[in-house]
Amino acid sequence: MRRALPGLCLLLAVQAAPAQDEDALRSDPCRGALAALQAQEAAAAATTPAREPEADEAAHHAALARLNAARDLAARACLQGRADQPAHPGRLATPPLSVPPLAVTPQTAPLPLPPAGIPVPLPRAAPPVSITTCDALGCWASDGTRLPRAGPNLIGPRGFCTAPGGVLHCPP
Repeated sequence: MRRALPGLCLLLAVQAAPAQDEDALRSDPCRGALAALQAQEAAAAATTPAREPEADEAAHHAALARLNAARDLAARACLQGRADQPAHPGRLATPPLSVPPLAVTPQTAPLPLPPAGIPVPLPRAAPPVSITTCDALGCWASDGTRLPRAGPNLIGPRGFCTAPGGVLHCPP
């Protein structure tokens, strides 16, 4: 099946050709080239390396080269008069584009910094916290926190606090 596939594709292409090319497709050179192509396909399929690839590889490559030559010959013999196919197509349909290099501008001095605007005010320090009221168990601070009493000292959120002069000092 594998070896008949390229020949079958070529025969289908030959049958699908327009009526004006029927003379070249039914000619003796075309039929002879197709028969030679089928023979080369069978020979290439028979030389496929199976167990000893090193020994059969050279014969297989030679058979593939003969197969490609037979395909070219059949294509020329059967499709020579087609108007939609150029006689000798080039490797590239269009020449490669050449793009000029990008213009590199010399690096200029860095732009000056924008003028300094209004300076950002520094954050204000919180007003000092003072003791507002006390009872037997602790005191209330002016910021709303409850400070429990531990002996003569008050306990703040981060440790012992002192209150000289009514201003509360707690560890940061």
